[in-house]
Amino acid sequence: MQRVVNLVASLSSACHQRVSFRAMTEAASATLVELYPDASVVIFERDAVAGNVRAVAGARIPRAWSMRAVSLADVPLVASAFAQPDTVLQGGALHREAVAKDDPVPVGALRVICGAIPDPVRPAYAILFFAPPNADQAKERLAAVDIARRMLAGSAMSAGGSAQRLKTLASIHAAKREWELTADALPEVVGLVDARHRVVRINRALERWSLGTVKDALRRDLHDVLHARCEDPGCALAGALGGALAMLATEEAAAFELADERSGRDLVVLLRRAAEDPRDAPDARAHAAFVVQDVTSLRSIERELKTLNHALEQRVEERTEELTATNRLLREEVTRRSEIERDLLDSQRELEGLSDRLMSTQEEERQRIAQDLHDSIGQSLGALKYSLERAQVLLRRFDNAAAASLLESTVLRIQRLMTEVRSISMNLRPAVLDDLGAASAVRFLCREWHDVYQDIAIDTDIAVDDADIPQALGTNVFRAVQESLNNVARHANAQRVEVSMRVVEGHLKVAIRDDGAGFALSGDVRRLVDRPELRGLRGLRERAARAGGRCDVSSAPGRGTTVLLEWPITGIAAARDANAQLN
Repeated sequence: MQRVVNLVASLSSACHQRVSFRAMTEAASATLVELYPDASVVIFERDAVAGNVRAVAGARIPRAWSMRAVSLADVPLVASAFAQPDTVLQGGALHREAVAKDDPVPVGALRVICGAIPDPVRPAYAILFFAPPNADQAKERLAAVDIARRMLAGSAMSAGGSAQRLKTLASIHAAKREWELTADALPEVVGLVDARHRVVRINRALERWSLGTVKDALRRDLHDVLHARCEDPGCALAGALGGALAMLATEEAAAFELADERSGRDLVVLLRRAAEDPRDAPDARAHAAFVVQDVTSLRSIERELKTLNHALEQRVEERTEELTATNRLLREEVTRRSEIERDLLDSQRELEGLSDRLMSTQEEERQRIAQDLHDSIGQSLGALKYSLERAQVLLRRFDNAAAASLLESTVLRIQRLMTEVRSISMNLRPAVLDDLGAASAVRFLCREWHDVYQDIAIDTDIAVDDADIPQALGTNVFRAVQESLNNVARHANAQRVEVSMRVVEGHLKVAIRDDGAGFALSGDVRRLVDRPELRGLRGLRERAARAGGRCDVSSAPGRGTTVLLEWPITGIAAARDANAQLN
């Protein structure tokens, strides 16, 4: 639409500055080609007698047509235009043979617009416009050719003499009316302003925009037309219009875009300097052509697209963060399950090792008991049998003194045998554990152990009573201390060992510390299955875990070893008290 406004302004200026009709057609052709650089324009003059046409003016005319007579049969669209002078016709590609091969104008897929220049008697001239197809400019090109032919018609009539003046004026009036109707049909507000920025022409889009009537808009400031009764000294539209109109003093055109808060529209304003007609009164001379476009819908769609794009980007970012977090959790879960699988495999190997060790231990224990019974009890019983048989022989001989002496020695042997049986029984299941309790049994164990290993000093700090230790834990506590002391005797090479037992915050805590050689302990004790000196520590850990407790071992070469055992006793004691009340 800006091109059409520019065309009107340029044609007006050309018609005022040219005298001859030929000069006017040259100016009109040049203006059309300037507005549509990929187009060509040819003005044909008809020879009614010969039935030919000749290209007498134009812009970017194919050399084959320049001042050469062409039969109307070769240009059927021109022939149709002369036959229908009130209609602007459109057609397809030109005939290839009508254009020389060395022409710079491309031939082929061209759209052609042709119309006869109106004449009251008979049209003698036609304007031919052809250019590559452009769907966006199709209607605009058609309007531009129509306006150009009608304005040329008015100029031709003026140049034709006074005889046809009335017909010329009528054609000019018709062309003006058609131009006004075309402009009024536009969705944009289009018009002209004078040097004082007052409206001298405006189309009826103004009324469709609810900005008043065309009559009321004339002679009013353009800003006042668009912003009626605006009293804002800082009005953005007034400032932008003033700056753009001031630019026309040095520039051919100016433009700006504004989000008009008052009208609620997004406006694009285009201004172009127009030629002044000296025949007009000074206060009616056109200074600039303007086009005001409402691009609110377009900008609203752009803003919505921007909002949607931002929301989409935000959603993608959130989804990416969720996927990243999920991926991290999956990696952690895979790692955790790998660790669990590794622990399960270790536990399986540990159980297999424990099963083998349990069977070996049971067999060793049976072998030891059998050996003790054979070496100690068996031999002692054999000696007693022999002594009793010998006493029986002596009694038959009435050697009572010898028989009495032999029986006395036999009684002593029986007493020693009873002591050995108690020792074996103590190793298997100490009676004091059942008779007294775990705390007393541990004290008894420490004394017995020191009697055997007299070169190792032992300190006991047992600050608990037998009643403090639940019966369910008694055997585990006793065996754990017994195993720890046996480990000290076998492997520690210690000079002193300390045994302590205390109840702290509902937990029974047992500690066995020695000042022996110690050892390097790295990793989990349960995985050190190939070191004989650590198998006892593994047994301690397993015994503590079976009773719901735990076992911690700390050691270092040359710094001794500490075994810390801990069992919760609060729940066990509560269950014991409840059973006591029920009983």
